[in-house]
Amino acid sequence: SGATGRHLVDRALQAVHAVAAFDKDPARLPLTHAALRVVAGDAMRPESLGPAVDGHDAVVCILGAKPEGADAPRGQPGVPVCSAGTKQLIEAMTAAGVRRLVVVSSASVGESRGTGRFPAPWVLRTLLREVMDDKEIQEAAVRGSGLDWTIVRPVKMTNGPRTGRVQVGPALRWGLGSKVSRADVAAAVLETLSDANSIGAALTVTGA
Repeated sequence: SGATGRHLVDRALQAVHAVAAFDKDPARLPLTHAALRVVAGDAMRPESLGPAVDGHDAVVCILGAKPEGADAPRGQPGVPVCSAGTKQLIEAMTAAGVRRLVVVSSASVGESRGTGRFPAPWVLRTLLREVMDDKEIQEAAVRGSGLDWTIVRPVKMTNGPRTGRVQVGPALRWGLGSKVSRADVAAAVLETLSDANSIGAALTVTGA
């Protein structure tokens, strides 16, 4: 139900996909469509994940970036949402026999830390240390999942419109001024989902 997730749902429906949108509070996703099923659940409660992924061809994971301590309503203080939720999602996908997974992470995670122009990586790793540490663990879980995975690492996201002017690649240069709209990220994720060449790749996404 976040801004990027809503764009992704819209784009997927426009592309005539059948979509199950998974969220703790379905009321936060006030969309209706014949091909849309809104599933109530919590990534931190694994029993709710199975019914959401079962029967689908692919899963896109866009978990919030805040560590669990900053998301007290989940009732599990101290648990990092991105890594713990993704690990449980991987288990649910494995049990359901769903192999295709695209995970939205962030620039400055993994090897993209080395492609950032100074001081961008240092700033992000300092100001958002817990978030970035959580995403490092998340990405490691994805890489070791045995699934057909792709990691998407957007730079700073804006709420601007879709422009279609984006760069997507494994070793793109980026900096503090690099930006991309959430709408463009959603479109890039959807394109990546059906691109077999992206399997096993971690891709930075930035505005052109």
